[in-house]
Amino acid sequence: MKTTLIKTSITLLFMVSLFAATAKGLNTIKHDSSAVKSAIDKVDKTYNQAFATGDSALILNCYADGAVLMPPNSPVISGWNGISAFFKFSYKAGVRSVVFKTAQLFGLTDQYATEQGTYEVFDANNTILDKGKFLVVWTKTSDGWKMYRDMFSSNVPAMRPAKK
Repeated sequence: MKTTLIKTSITLLFMVSLFAATAKGLNTIKHDSSAVKSAIDKVDKTYNQAFATGDSALILNCYADGAVLMPPNSPVISGWNGISAFFKFSYKAGVRSVVFKTAQLFGLTDQYATEQGTYEVFDANNTILDKGKFLVVWTKTSDGWKMYRDMFSSNVPAMRPAKK
């Protein structure tokens, strides 16, 4: 009984050590985050050009096939038609520019990157319409880095329904 316990303990210790060494090795893989950040900045410029000109084709060029948009207080929006409709709605509401500030890029692989940051939305008079935070999962496509999952939420408190 004592021998079995010792063998089991040694086996578990070996497995934990092996797992830790493997995990440490995975974390040492180097990816060029500055190149990814530069590509993301380029997409952000296209995104803003779309809002400045009202060109929904440009906005769709920022998203990968199968992309999903997760705006606040709304169901998930997926597909080109849904993303295009959301863009057109935002444009009609007066959005003409969005400033993104990346706080952190993490989870960087050859295929995916996750970006966390803040945003400010402006109208044609450069008046702030909204401020908030975002989390975007990017995917590398044959056409470069594109948004694959785009989730954001406003820092403006939601309006409460009127009391009856």
